[in-house]
Amino acid sequence: MEKTIKLLERVFTFLLLAVAFAACSSDDDSTDGDGNIKPDVNVNDPAGTVSLSMMKGHDLNEGATYIGNSSIHIGNDYNFDGGYFISLGTVKGLGNVSYIPTTGWASNFSVRSGNGYVAYSYGTFYRIYVEKEIVGTTGGIIGYDVKYQAPFKGKDLELELPATSVSFDKKGGTENIVFNNKEFVVFTAKSSEDWCQIIPTSTYNYSFLANGIQIIAQPSNVAATTEATITLTTAYGKKKEIKVTRGGVDPYLTLNETSVTLDAKECERQVGLNTNIQKEDLTISNTASSWCKAEFVDQTRAIHASAARIKFVGNKPAKAVKAANAAGSANYYALVLKANSNDKDTERKGTITLKSKDGKKSVTLNVIQNKAYLYVGYEGYNDVSLDNEERNAAIGNVYTSLEYEDLQVSCDEAWCKPELQKKSNGYIVLNANISKNATEKSRKAKVVISNKTKTLNFTMTVSQNGVKFVPSQTKVGFDKKQSNKTITISTNIDWEATSDQSWCTVSRNGNNLTIRVTAYGGSSASRKATISFKGLLSKIEVNQSKYAVGDQYSENGVKGEVVYMNDTVRYVKKEVGESFWSTENVETGANDKYDGMKNMAVIKKISGWKNLYPAFALCDALNTSGVTGWYLPAYYELSNRIRPANGTYWSSSESSNKYAGYYSPSETNAARKTDTKLKVMAVHKF
Repeated sequence: MEKTIKLLERVFTFLLLAVAFAACSSDDDSTDGDGNIKPDVNVNDPAGTVSLSMMKGHDLNEGATYIGNSSIHIGNDYNFDGGYFISLGTVKGLGNVSYIPTTGWASNFSVRSGNGYVAYSYGTFYRIYVEKEIVGTTGGIIGYDVKYQAPFKGKDLELELPATSVSFDKKGGTENIVFNNKEFVVFTAKSSEDWCQIIPTSTYNYSFLANGIQIIAQPSNVAATTEATITLTTAYGKKKEIKVTRGGVDPYLTLNETSVTLDAKECERQVGLNTNIQKEDLTISNTASSWCKAEFVDQTRAIHASAARIKFVGNKPAKAVKAANAAGSANYYALVLKANSNDKDTERKGTITLKSKDGKKSVTLNVIQNKAYLYVGYEGYNDVSLDNEERNAAIGNVYTSLEYEDLQVSCDEAWCKPELQKKSNGYIVLNANISKNATEKSRKAKVVISNKTKTLNFTMTVSQNGVKFVPSQTKVGFDKKQSNKTITISTNIDWEATSDQSWCTVSRNGNNLTIRVTAYGGSSASRKATISFKGLLSKIEVNQSKYAVGDQYSENGVKGEVVYMNDTVRYVKKEVGESFWSTENVETGANDKYDGMKNMAVIKKISGWKNLYPAFALCDALNTSGVTGWYLPAYYELSNRIRPANGTYWSSSESSNKYAGYYSPSETNAARKTDTKLKVMAVHKF
């Protein structure tokens, strides 16, 4: 049985950009309108490519080089010979030979450098690319360097069958089926039963370009109806089946399928019907008639007319016969289903029953229609994020079983104006006209796509970022002295800053902001100013204390020495004596190295803590007469901020059940809690 070649499907590319803005689908620029790889596009050589230096000659005895196991060679006349050939003209390489033409074949073809060819020999198709001439030592062309690949499968297409069932009476007979494919597809055919035989057929000028089959059913010698299955398999492994029924004495009525699932879109589906009962003797009952029509159709005449074009049966030319007799003796019946589109988020179900009028034969088909769908980009996708710029852009492709004319779109924010657009390639695109966001605050809009009756809808969120404007800090602190600090602004816009207090002034240098304050001698613990930015929400809070490091602090009953000040944190310290960290070797969980207040809270939950943890008790003794907030500082509070100049001090951070951290100017380490007496310093934030 001769092989033929499949055609590659046309490829559509869809690009969805969810972070900035989504883009639309477009046809692949590497293929032409029929899905063939363009001759001037660079593509990789296919798998299995063989490079070969082909010497010319009449045959092997004259030194000719043959391709693989074929008889393909280059003759002395510089033509391909030993098979059938067709040229695709000038191409970039072997990968550009992507399909098998159906016309223009010849038994020899001129060899030209840079050209691509398809060849057929001994049941196999080859694709060939001629790279360059081979010149002999004394001059003259003695051959060509070529690349080839076999078996060449052509395009990867489904077989398109005009019918999926064939019915013969008990006498059997012959029937020709021509595929509906407009392009060439390589296939093999196999029958499940010996009484049903298959021969490839062709409507083209060469028998190896098979595009159909002849079915030969032997006469039946049994009373019962017999069935066979013809399996058609493409070179890429895609399968289709044809059910062949041969009648016996008794009437029969069967369907090729017992259940069908229909697309949610408006669609038509044929189910093969095998029967020897006349159409007028059959009835149809349909519980899905409100959305799915069912009709019994005789396709015999149309299929016979198509088969009349056959020129080859197997390797032999078809006999010249009248069109009326060319097709054969089989009957083709089908149950044709026509379903309206489903506009709801639920499946629809029904049953269709065919009966003979005498009630002796019946068959039932279960019909399911998928629920409607509507989404953007892909299922589960419901958010797109955009920058702050004004734009009118596609934010996603709409996928739906609904008709474009039945769709509508709305939005709950005026800055986002969505619309639907139908492209020439059939895609529905969701566009949005987005206004510029002039603030640094992001915003969101809810876009809803639905059908006009609102039985189906899809909601997505369009998020738009604000302008980039990020001060390196939003809180700036000063002590009582006249001073200045410079912070940076990370932004891509122009800006202007002002202060609401005369003692606090600002100046700009590029994206640097310098804040200046005068000396403060007021009675309040601190004074505050706010720096604003024109047209923006961002603020910077400025706090200037009436204290400086080394000053004696006295506010609301808290008294001590100011020991540390930064933009947001300030400490007062007070020496409270010496003690052991604890009187027991127990791991308490007071292990925070940055926040002594947390450690203090852990210790104070322990029953009898004042006796068990004397270092903490010394600090807490200052919390009297309405004063709160004195605590034993954590390890890094001591070592990184307070840094006592003299002595060795306990921290509140324990290391284990036996050890706790301490600090001295010369070292930081851990000491035994119960055996080591160290200085204790209480601190209070202000």
